Amino acid sequence: MSVLTPNAFAQSDFNRIDGDEIKNSSISQDILAKIEFSKQQFLKAKEVEKTRNAHQKFIDEQRIIAEKSLEEEIQRMNQSYKAFTPKNAFASYVSKLNATDHGIFWDQFDYLQAKITLAKDARDSVLKQGGTFSEAMKQYVKYAKMPKVEMQNIVRDLNVKHNLADAKIQSYFDINGKLPRYDNDLESPCYGCNEKISKLQISSEQSVPIKRVVLEQKPTKINDLRESLSELQSDFLKSRDVIAQKKMVFEMNNIIKNIQELK
Repeated sequence: MSVLTPNAFAQSDFNRIDGDEIKNSSISQDILAKIEFSKQQFLKAKEVEKTRNAHQKFIDEQRIIAEKSLEEEIQRMNQSYKAFTPKNAFASYVSKLNATDHGIFWDQFDYLQAKITLAKDARDSVLKQGGTFSEAMKQYVKYAKMPKVEMQNIVRDLNVKHNLADAKIQSYFDINGKLPRYDNDLESPCYGCNEKISKLQISSEQSVPIKRVVLEQKPTKINDLRESLSELQSDFLKSRDVIAQKKMVFEMNNIIKNIQELK
């Protein structure tokens, strides 16, 4: 082996050292030691890289196996608990009811499920964007909540839609779902009566004249808001456009807030 050492006093001169001179030259020994050290470091790095690659390959293989196992387990669970999914469980319940009532029950289910689907989508969107769980749940509640005003309104409209209630009679109920109160029952209106009642038969021989109140629906801001809410709820139930549904929920929440402030 030979080593070239630079001449400290010349810019381009090198001294060639061969044989035994290498053993006696501290500079040469230092260079050789550094070469050997670099060689060992290189071999060590290659070995570490080889080990790391083998380990990563093992991890990737195990991940594939785990994902496949998880997918198989999920499919097995879905099959085992298929009857207990929200829709199937509800279908089992509805099947036990009178067939004429199925329509209104399914409309109520679809309305609620649509809200829950939007809520989950909003929650997951926040989490994917790095939001906190608290922020995500605020969005979930925003779309999934159903205040009493909203619930009463959709149930009323669905009852009318499926011919389980009369629209005119339903219009007599206030925003709290109550009929007007009268101190004297004999003066209260006869809801749903087509004939004008002028007296009350007490017995076969006695009757009492009465004065029935003529109940006229007066337009109010709350009634206008309820009509707007009904239109939005009907459109929401028919729509399959997620973006449009989210916009409708926002508008419904504003209307409900206004109604609550006027109550």
